[in-house]
Amino acid sequence: MKSEMKYPTETLLQSKALSGYQQDFARVVLKEPEYTMKEARAALNSFFGKDVK
Repeated sequence: MKSEMKYPTETLLQSKALSGYQQDFARVVLKEPEYTMKEARAALNSFFGKDVK
């Protein structure tokens, strides 16, 4: 089973994939040093009240 790649939080915050989130709040929500894209989106969607896909 192949695991998803984890990225440094700062790299994720600067990515186009997460550009739709308010960066100041996203920095507070994403406290860990690295996340998979799926983990980061789930945490942000939960915080911002969006449906998690």
